[in-house]
This record gives sequence, C-alpha cells and structure tokens, in this order.
Amino acid sequence: MGEDRLVEIPRSDWEEWRDLYKRDWPRHEIAFNLVQNYINWSKHDRKIKDLVLYSLNGSWRENGTFVIIDRIDLYMHTLDESLDTLRRALELVDWDYYYVAVMCEHEALLFDTFKKLNVRVGIGRANTVYFLPKEEALKFNVTVPAGLRLGSLEPGHAKIMTDLWPHRERGSEFSIERLVRWNPSMGLFDEQGNLLGWCLLTQPGVMGSLGVIEQRKGYGKLVVMAFAKKLAEMGRNLYASILVENEPSKALFGGLGFKPIKDVNWIRNRERKFVEWSVEPYLAALGIS
Repeated sequence: MGEDRLVEIPRSDWEEWRDLYKRDWPRHEIAFNLVQNYINWSKHDRKIKDLVLYSLNGSWRENGTFVIIDRIDLYMHTLDESLDTLRRALELVDWDYYYVAVMCEHEALLFDTFKKLNVRVGIGRANTVYFLPKEEALKFNVTVPAGLRLGSLEPGHAKIMTDLWPHRERGSEFSIERLVRWNPSMGLFDEQGNLLGWCLLTQPGVMGSLGVIEQRKGYGKLVVMAFAKKLAEMGRNLYASILVENEPSKALFGGLGFKPIKDVNWIRNRERKFVEWSVEPYLAALGIS
C-alpha cells in the first residue's frame, strides 16, 4: 500500500464515473446529477477555475468515492458502505481553506475528521431533503395570473437575487450568475419585465435559491410548480434541500406533494490562514463570533 493521495478523475472518464450512480436508482441520483452537471459545464468551459474532482488513489471504479471542490463548495459521495475510502479522502483535503460541505450526508464522519485534524467548525445548518417523482410534477397545472409571465432568468438578474438571498457571502453573485447561465432556471415577471420570483437548479440537480420580491402573493408556489414541471419534462426527478427551521418552505414544498427523504447538514469549517474566501463574514451576519 502506497501513501493515500487525492487523484483527479480525468474528463475522459466522467461518463463512466457518472454511470456508477445508476445503481439502486434513485438512491444515488444526486451524485449522478452532480457528475452530469460538470459534464455539461465542461462544454461551456473546458478549464473551470477553482474546480477539482478527486478520487482516492484513482480508485473511483471500485468504490464510487469522490470529493469535488468547486470554489468553496465541497461535495462528497461514496458507494463504499464502510465509508473507509471517504474518510481517507476527507483527511487529505487542505482544511486550511474554508469550505461549505453541501448537503452533507456524512456529518459524523466529517466532524470526526475535523477533530482528528484540529479543524474548527464554523457552523452546521441542518436541512431536510424533499423529493418529488417527475411523474407527479408532470401533473401540475400551472396557471399564470393576468399581467404576469414565466420564463428563464438572465445573467443580469443575478445581482437582485444575490442581494435578497439570506445565505449570500463573498462570491455568491458569481455562483448565482453561473447557475443562471449554465443551468435551467425559472423566473416570474410582471408586464414591465421586472423580476418577481425565481428558482435555480444547483450543481447536484436540486432546486435552490428560491426567492420572491414580495411575500404572500403566491409567487413562490407558482415558480416552484412551473420549474418542477419544466425539470420533469427534461426527465428529472425533483429535489429541494430545506433548512429544518424554514417552516414556510417546508409547507410550500410539502403542499405540492414533495416528501422528506433524508436529513443532511450544510457544514462550514473555519479557515486556518488568510484566504480570499472566509467564513467569518457569513458567521458575523448570523451573529456568531
């Protein structure tokens, strides 16, 4: 046994790698969607900055284990039930930097890794993943009130969406604009073309960044229904990751037939040196020192 190392998965293998996650469908659908996302994105930009897709020692065919780092977003998955290869991979990540472990299903493993490597947790935010089969979303009857229209978002909308997004931090506007440019999206507009509501499709194929200009007008429900139907027509099942304390969102998605399927955590570590992306402003906005 040589020393463990993180090895990038070459672009030429991504399709074969993606197809590992077809087993026990839709159990690994989010991992499948994530790899497919980067396959799609590689057509827009062959050398995406600050993106690495790692396996442990190049052994992805055997265990389906990966760690993907995309700017500050960190994604992980494994088909190895023992979690051994994922544990070893996480121990090789450079935790001097700040990351957001997105929709992490392995919080105990990650917290153990942090303890072992003396990494401080910034914050963990518990979420519930909601799921709706595409067959259900195809039945949605979307009616748009007079004077309003639905359509895809434009890059110029990223600033408004970022300014109103409660989870924004340094670099959020770029991340949101990239999703608008490269992934499906849904916006609700008035007759003058002003943006009233929006929803994006994130890298793991999860509906995210739902927002409205005005509450209690039914804009959010309309956008979610329209977007879910659009994604279902593209052959996608529907997922949403909702903060456990976000009762309005849980009621909205639950009312449309989405069912809670698993608990995840969005875990932010504290960086250990002076870096461009820092967790501190995010924590300060939440009143955490």
